Amino acid sequence: MRQDVLNLLDDLAAQERGGITTAEVRKRLDMSEQSASNLMTRLVTAGFLDRVARGVFAPRPLGQLGTRAASQDIALAVAAVFADEPHRIAFRSALDHHGLLVHPARTVQIALPRRVKLERISGRRLQAIHESSQTIAIGSEPAGHGAAVSCVERALLESAARPTLVGGWTVVASALKQARVDPAKLTELASELDVGPAMRRLGSLSEVLGLDQIAASLIPPARDARVLPLDPQAPSEDPWTDERWRVRWPTSRRDSRELIST
Repeated sequence: MRQDVLNLLDDLAAQERGGITTAEVRKRLDMSEQSASNLMTRLVTAGFLDRVARGVFAPRPLGQLGTRAASQDIALAVAAVFADEPHRIAFRSALDHHGLLVHPARTVQIALPRRVKLERISGRRLQAIHESSQTIAIGSEPAGHGAAVSCVERALLESAARPTLVGGWTVVASALKQARVDPAKLTELASELDVGPAMRRLGSLSEVLGLDQIAASLIPPARDARVLPLDPQAPSEDPWTDERWRVRWPTSRRDSRELIST
């Protein structure tokens, strides 16, 4: 392999860069567009790089050249494409990042203030959720390689706000049960993001789960507040209403406890 190509790979590793584009390689190595494209294809075949999107590549972790980068670290693939713009690994992908899912996320979910046409990233389906640029960084923390991810508290709030995006209310309940939550941070973020429905759902879930410290940190709504569903998409078989939080559960109180205890 050419020395200048080896130097390029060394620099990628040393700088811990999330990704590199064909255009960058073409400029650095003074190549034609076709030559640069051919080189990147050879590096992918050799296992040095992983193609995460058209013209965008991520270095594979050392010792893991036989596996796709994104299968080991979603942040690596996300950073390769989105590190230079506001973004946040969010919803189910954020829960997965924090180890709060029973079943790993198959789709990469990212919150972005712009619309994207990209449909796949490093072999996985990409779901871009549009979000205002004013809130994209709230409750965000580094995920590695230049990618950002929702902190635990934000991941729970956004999942409770839109449970359909994470697989339903039982996924939210399971994540809440496993999470190490900072109640003060949860309350602060709920207020800053103005996500009253999400806060009420988490309050109701916390009480049923026996997470008294979390439930006590959240403020219940007024007694005459409109009742909202725990999960707008869940079929209601034998619903009951949590009057304290004004949240309607899709199953009976007994069935609900059995579902979230498994």
